[in-house]
Amino acid sequence: MSNTRMRRVSGALVLCFAATAAQSAQTTCPPLGELPSYRLDEDGLRLRNHEMHRFPAADPDIGVRWDEAAGRFCEATYSPKDDDALTSDLEIQENYRSQMRALGATFLNSDHNSTSAKVTKDGRTTWFHTWSQETRIVVTVVQQKDADFVLTAPGTSDYRLFGHMPGYVADKPVRRNFDAADMRVSDGEDTRDVAVQGTRFSVRYEVADRSKPAADADIHANYQMAVKKLGGEVLHTEHQWTHARFVHEGQVIWLKLYSQETDMELTVIEEKPFQASITPPQADDLRAALDKDGRVALYVNFDFAKATLKPDAKPVVDQVVALLKADPALRLSIEGHTDDIGGADANRKLSQQRAQGVVDALVGSGVAADRLKSAGFGADKPLADNANSEGRAKNRRVELVRL
Repeated sequence: MSNTRMRRVSGALVLCFAATAAQSAQTTCPPLGELPSYRLDEDGLRLRNHEMHRFPAADPDIGVRWDEAAGRFCEATYSPKDDDALTSDLEIQENYRSQMRALGATFLNSDHNSTSAKVTKDGRTTWFHTWSQETRIVVTVVQQKDADFVLTAPGTSDYRLFGHMPGYVADKPVRRNFDAADMRVSDGEDTRDVAVQGTRFSVRYEVADRSKPAADADIHANYQMAVKKLGGEVLHTEHQWTHARFVHEGQVIWLKLYSQETDMELTVIEEKPFQASITPPQADDLRAALDKDGRVALYVNFDFAKATLKPDAKPVVDQVVALLKADPALRLSIEGHTDDIGGADANRKLSQQRAQGVVDALVGSGVAADRLKSAGFGADKPLADNANSEGRAKNRRVELVRL
């Protein structure tokens, strides 16, 4: 590469930083510059506050893999100023590679018309990709960062717990007292659909006139943050879909979101609340069940996806304490069980933690620790079909098992 060519590229790099001061004049994706012999296409600059992009990376096992990065996104498309004096793909790529090297980037993959790389500075990673075909250059830069939370406060057309993305307007929402929807759940690399029934709310949004649509990654990141703020969990996510579940005021609520930038559809199912125990089981009833079956199921309430007992679990725990104090020779295994929503390993861990949480509560109430043990089985021993809400509620339990 000639020194003249290098000086021209370096000059373009300086200009690209100056351009960021006035977005209207921006023609590049900083910190990469532009080749002097190419011009930015009309509408050739795409800027997004948050978008996901896939970058090719060499992999010794499969050849090339695709790494995903999300953050501040810029894509610039260029065409030659003079079609009779084209620049070869090799020269185009070597120019951009020289800039990446100067930035201290690590190369992920490169060939005759494509280069991908990334650099981490001050704790933030910036990803680069350049593609060329002599008559066209596409430069992509993603400055990796979390999305900003921008959902509005809930309005009259929104679901009561979620607002919407700025710049979008809602169609008339649809409400049904009782309906169903399929929700998708991931377990490792496997996914499955779960039928959920209850009160249904759905609403469609579309981008307002003169507003710029948000990227799908930005839309889904915002709703996922909203779910997590409510203590929930994301059950499945892919490019245009989010499925999630959380508990609000004792009610299990499911969410499904589909988007394609210019419009999106939100579906929410409020499962019928399950009253674990209207009246706490009495110690005599627990004794009778243990004498008959050697085990008895308890329905005690925990914080959603956690092992923290809710205050309304205390009357149930008090009756187990009474049972154990009435029979000093009785020893129990406290066994936790879950429904089959979520990963199998996570469910087994959660069920073990919940069983131990009950043990800790009993010991805290004066029961000797050597009379108790705990175990967690996750969803391995269901009492009912996990395909419906009633069955899943029965399966979320803690059992007392005589030792």
